[in-house]
Amino acid sequence: MQKEIILVDDHLIIIDGLKSIIPSKMFNIRVEANDAETALDYLQQLQIDILITDIQLPGKSGIELIREAKTMVPRLKCIVLSMFNERAMVEDAMEAGADAYIVKSAEPHELIRALENVVQGKKYLSEELTINLWSHSLPKTSPKSAISEREKEVLKLILNEKSNKQIADQLFISERTVESHRKNLYRKTNTETLVGLVKYAIDHKLS
Repeated sequence: MQKEIILVDDHLIIIDGLKSIIPSKMFNIRVEANDAETALDYLQQLQIDILITDIQLPGKSGIELIREAKTMVPRLKCIVLSMFNERAMVEDAMEAGADAYIVKSAEPHELIRALENVVQGKKYLSEELTINLWSHSLPKTSPKSAISEREKEVLKLILNEKSNKQIADQLFISERTVESHRKNLYRKTNTETLVGLVKYAIDHKLS
């Protein structure tokens, strides 16, 4: 069954571009809006599964839109598509309820990947963001949650969206060992997703 989408952006060229990218077999662009208020009106009237919005909109921002939309339709999946890649903006969007954040400079396949992830109930950050938000070293941690040097190497590669096989090949270890490191990282950072690992890096002020 197709998922119903609402596109929100005040630039027609962006709307047209999204229409050409989003696969029609899986997704149906039900309606478009160029401001938050119009989008909220549509959400009250129609059965929408996914909201794709810019942050910079006339009137209310895309972050305010997501916050209100999630209150109105809790099951709604929200994807931010924005030119802003600042850490604070990403954090604000995720806190408001965004399920994915894509920068407008990203390759088209990243939007498709984000759509596939949110449909499965997962979070997604575009590759540029994971690189920008990732610092070169990990913070000092307490003995209870200390991350080993090898785990730091694995974590950096995970945040760059490398598969277990790619990590194993690069570090000359087995895929089973990579999976073990991955499980330890999720346990030590108390998270289960890539976005969670990125937020962990942000919260701990990696330098």
